[in-house]
Amino acid sequence: MAAPLEIRNSPSGKILPAVGPFLLGGIFGFGALQGVASGANSGHVLWIALLGAACLGLGAFIARGAFDSSVKVVLDSQGFRDARAGDVLVPWNKVRSVRLAAGGKGAAMLNFELTEEPPDAIRYSSANAFGLLPFGRNIVHMEISSLDVRGEEMVDAVKTFAPHVVVGR
Repeated sequence: MAAPLEIRNSPSGKILPAVGPFLLGGIFGFGALQGVASGANSGHVLWIALLGAACLGLGAFIARGAFDSSVKVVLDSQGFRDARAGDVLVPWNKVRSVRLAAGGKGAAMLNFELTEEPPDAIRYSSANAFGLLPFGRNIVHMEISSLDVRGEEMVDAVKTFAPHVVVGR
């Protein structure tokens, strides 16, 4: 029996997306300082400063995941569990197929097609918002671009733990 695959956040997968909001926050902060120095209308300067603070806050919110070393996804002989999407075990006997999606350099999403609708904890989680659309109700979308493993490795683990699952790449 193969050992469970425990997957954590990737520090680079969390820090790099935070660079944009930090950069925008710095630009807006510099603009607010320039406005104060030039004697601009204080209402406009306040809005620019608030926008800068919001961008910096968003950047910090995104980057905080880089320091979270807890296990986010577990694939084992029983099924899969995603702590970001309800932390509910989905047994392999309910999985019909798995497919890597959103190509490019690397897959950003792993889609599990189930034989029935996913549990409510998964369906109504923010990580699986696509499940609320009228089509594809039995598909669980797992974001993998921020994890410390490649999509191909996860698909290989699915093949090991559940050989009956149809794999599409």
